[in-house]
Amino acid sequence: MAIRLDKVITQIRFVLRPPCRSLCFMANLFFLLISAAMGTMDGILPGQLLVDAQAVVVEIDAVAEDRQLINLPNLQFELAIKPTCAAAGRIESISVSAADTRQSYGVDDINEQSVVYAPLSIPSQQLGPVRIGDFCHTAVVNNVEDMEMTIRGALTAHLSLRCLNDEEPSITYVSQALDIVLRCNNVDDASIESPEDQESSAEPEPRL
Repeated sequence: MAIRLDKVITQIRFVLRPPCRSLCFMANLFFLLISAAMGTMDGILPGQLLVDAQAVVVEIDAVAEDRQLINLPNLQFELAIKPTCAAAGRIESISVSAADTRQSYGVDDINEQSVVYAPLSIPSQQLGPVRIGDFCHTAVVNNVEDMEMTIRGALTAHLSLRCLNDEEPSITYVSQALDIVLRCNNVDDASIESPEDQESSAEPEPRL
């Protein structure tokens, strides 16, 4: 079977927006399945990866007005991956990495699943501080109705699919942006941190 290298494969990424994050995530999985069922293997590249990732929500408390950076906690992302090899090929493995975290899924993990669910845990030690500007400051926290801020592409997940076609291996690479939603806890009695609290939670140095 001749492979048409000039065929353009477009990957559609779905942006999850509140308040339908969970519903949109499930809808996106449905579209992954439909797109795989409708597609034919004639003329596609040796491997194809469709990926969808749910944004992670991080709740933070109001911070002092002069504080511009915050540290992130451990983050748990949920990825849905639809791997496809050419008709004559078979899936050997899928690798997912972000920051300094890497995990792999072999044949036994993938089996005959249409969609591979890949939880990705990123420890806080691998995350640099994020700049929040005026978001969630004690001086304005009670005056703003919508206390959410989305950081688009805060991290990037790198995925690879290894296929074996006629005993010849091929690897397909895909990148997926990972979003973080910061949610400010609107505390009625929010007050500036005491000097002791400020010293214990001193503003971290930004990483390059």
